[in-house]
Amino acid sequence: MTNSVDVIVIGGGHAGVEAAWAASSILPNGKIAFVTMDITKIGVMSCNPAIGGLGKGQIVREIDALGGVMARAIDATGIMFKMLNTSKGPAVWGPRAQADKDAYRDEVQRLIKTRSNIEIIEAIVDNFIVEDGEIKGVMLHEPLYAKAVVLTTGTFMRALMHTGDSQEKGGRVGEGTADGISQTLKKLGFELGRLKTGTPPRLSKKSLDWESLKAQLGDESPVPFSDILPKKFPVLAQVDCRITSTTPEMHQLIKDNLDKAPMFSGAIDAESGPRYCPSIEDKVVRFEDRTSHHVFLEPETVDGDSIYCNGISTSLPAEIQEQIIPMMQGCENAKILQFGYAVEYDIVRPHQIDATCETKSIGGLFLAGQINGTSGYEEAAGQGLIAGLNAARLISGMEPIRLGRDQAYIGVMMDDLVTTVPREPYRMFTSSAEHRLLLRADNSDERLTPLANDLGLVCDKRWKAWEKRRQELYTIKAEIEKRKITQSIKRPDTTIKEIASKLSEFDPKLVYRVITDIRYEGYVVRQQAEIKRQANSEGRKIPAELDPSAINGLRNEAVDVLNEFKPATLGQASRLAGITPADITLISIAIKRINTPQR
Repeated sequence: MTNSVDVIVIGGGHAGVEAAWAASSILPNGKIAFVTMDITKIGVMSCNPAIGGLGKGQIVREIDALGGVMARAIDATGIMFKMLNTSKGPAVWGPRAQADKDAYRDEVQRLIKTRSNIEIIEAIVDNFIVEDGEIKGVMLHEPLYAKAVVLTTGTFMRALMHTGDSQEKGGRVGEGTADGISQTLKKLGFELGRLKTGTPPRLSKKSLDWESLKAQLGDESPVPFSDILPKKFPVLAQVDCRITSTTPEMHQLIKDNLDKAPMFSGAIDAESGPRYCPSIEDKVVRFEDRTSHHVFLEPETVDGDSIYCNGISTSLPAEIQEQIIPMMQGCENAKILQFGYAVEYDIVRPHQIDATCETKSIGGLFLAGQINGTSGYEEAAGQGLIAGLNAARLISGMEPIRLGRDQAYIGVMMDDLVTTVPREPYRMFTSSAEHRLLLRADNSDERLTPLANDLGLVCDKRWKAWEKRRQELYTIKAEIEKRKITQSIKRPDTTIKEIASKLSEFDPKLVYRVITDIRYEGYVVRQQAEIKRQANSEGRKIPAELDPSAINGLRNEAVDVLNEFKPATLGQASRLAGITPADITLISIAIKRINTPQR
């Protein structure tokens, strides 16, 4: 094995970037091969030029707390920062930022190049080297050996793009497809599925009546995503978006041409598309009583001409898109720079991976991102970090890491993926997390940075920044007790601003965090008690040698479900459809018998 590395990461999207970065952090003296079809496309924003949102923003903050790349990249390239959902409690606030998509790509590539132990290789991987159920490497123009491989194909696996009747191979406009890898995975025994997604048209800003439309502004005091701040923030000039809307006439024209929209008509050989980011065809049918839908016109760069039409993802023919776009206010003379299109692509059904991202059938092979049936940059990046971390730990002989549902939104996502079968691309929401009072965006460092430091993911700069923040949080809490204003904070008629004004000598973001902690204290105590009560069964490992069919009294349905999903813990088993509390009791007894030495 003369041509060998420690970890191979395949795919240059958001999952691949975080996987390569995490592995390189854990293995500073190791060698990470980062293989991608086109090195100029590493870190590209394929669809929406934005990072974060409800649930998604929390994931980005967690990636940062765990030492990842995404938050740092968006802070350096964001052109409009906005905290969403602030009319509700801080537990469901969601940070979001528009990006200069070209600058974002460049910043991600710059960060990757700062790691001397990451070698970027431009190639297509069609075959794995597998021996005795273990990954040994991949085939490029010659074998490249490694003990761990992370596969992050995005929407490129046997990808096909549709605009009306027009079809073109590829997972993104102007790029290719990865066909061979699907066949390889099938031959290895993996069950594949097929999903679809779509993207809206891009318009020329010069052709729009921009000033006639209502402005959508960012926050006056933008909040960064990362705990490692750039010297100046925001770094780039800030822009505003505009809002327009669809019209009844537009809806009617779309309805008259539904048979020409493969995303809607069934012409695409795939299961459901993203329910929470539906095409405009879906919207006009599902919400027939609505006479209009908002469309957000979002600049894709600071100085460029391209505008992303957020809200009208479509696969309608180009000639129909040319008719419907001018029906929106401000778009009467719009020039379309890129037509909307749908893309269908293969996935590996994620019940075949563990919450560590390692596949259950091939040791050392990890899957991350849209290959696991997820949707969005943030979900992909979170999986990539977990996969890269565990790939590096595997070859170092260390135990894998699984984040719990009470630790992180990333933990919620991974648990959801391995206990359900996706029929549509998975998207994270705050409503998915039962412990969201604990999993706020503002306390991600408190929850995860000490863990990340223990794992070797965190650099000295980040750790020192956290220790400084931790000390200031302690000082703020002590000052609140000293001034005896705790009860005042807990009163609902007292505003956060009112309390913060009394502590103006401290960082207002940290003051807000402490005030939120105090206000949620009663709920948090009860939630932590519930977590502690469930802890014994939640993390209890199911031995690999446990044969469900040998468990006396276990129902046939439960046996089938356990054999299909192969849950790693009793907590995962309890969340599988078809598993009852009585089944869990029987499984628990069987585990105890295996773990109890025979006399």
